[in-house]
Amino acid sequence: MNDNLTNLDGILERLCVANGVGYAGDVKNVLLNEIKPFTDEARIFPDGSVYGLIKGVNNINVMLACHIDEIGFVVTDIEDNGFLRFKQVGGCDDRILPGQEMIILGRKEIRGYVGAKPPHLMKKEEADKVMKTDKLFIDTGMKPEVLKKFVSFGDFICFAGYYDKLQGDLRSVKALDNRSSIACAVLVLRELSKLGSPVNLHFVATNQEEFSGLGARIHSYRLNLDYCVVIDVTHGEYPGLSEGEYFSLNKGPVIARGATIPQKLFRLLTQSAIASEIPYQIEPLPSYTGTDADTIAFNKEGIPTCVLGIPIRYMHTPVEVVCLKDIERTSRLVIEFIKKL
Repeated sequence: MNDNLTNLDGILERLCVANGVGYAGDVKNVLLNEIKPFTDEARIFPDGSVYGLIKGVNNINVMLACHIDEIGFVVTDIEDNGFLRFKQVGGCDDRILPGQEMIILGRKEIRGYVGAKPPHLMKKEEADKVMKTDKLFIDTGMKPEVLKKFVSFGDFICFAGYYDKLQGDLRSVKALDNRSSIACAVLVLRELSKLGSPVNLHFVATNQEEFSGLGARIHSYRLNLDYCVVIDVTHGEYPGLSEGEYFSLNKGPVIARGATIPQKLFRLLTQSAIASEIPYQIEPLPSYTGTDADTIAFNKEGIPTCVLGIPIRYMHTPVEVVCLKDIERTSRLVIEFIKKL
């Protein structure tokens, strides 16, 4: 593994094992420490977004937006037996929840497991049904009077994160949506801080993309932008999907093309990839993109915005899978694109 991928491996692990649902969690501080050494300005904003600026030689303002929040859950009840009831924040498949290890982001972090009735005790009609989130519970093993000292209604919950190194350059962990893009942006900032940036690059790790779009809305309004590049994830291979529904891992970044994305930015991305011999894939998006770009592009008088996707498998689960080379290639494409602007 080359030095770039080794550095990326460490960055990605630190970001993904950190937690961040809504305003809760420590990932904001983890990211701030990553970008402080090579930005002209770095701070956490009241909305929970993390901002980093690299000043350029030209008076062109470009936003690099990647959302920092992950899907999660919120505590809705603490029962007399100590079990926690919860609801979703951001969208998750109910089928995967029983047996999962969770972290409750209360006054201190507490671990627990989503309880499941053993198959021996299920009636046939129960075994054939998916248990909805509001019927599930989290067992921390703590007595309710002790648990209530640390956990309150409205506290956020996230999947426990374990960074697994799979075969070759594949990595599996929760929150690759969208910490893989955050790690990509860190590589971009590091490189441009050494080379010198031709534009004023405003990196924003936007908060709350998974349920409100707050960070993207605030900062694309706050900044006087000429262009924006959004990096998010897109769907990797899965058995049974037809061509066009997925994008292969280890075949480079996915360049989105659609009604929301100006043709000149799409062409500039593809030209940059070809010139730098970066493999790429194309995702047609006929209307909205399903990313922060939908908020940014239609803000103020309109902000020309393009979208890059990093393919991951098993999105919105605790075992998402990414290829490190795709993240690294995406960072190189962003750098070449910015040079051409």
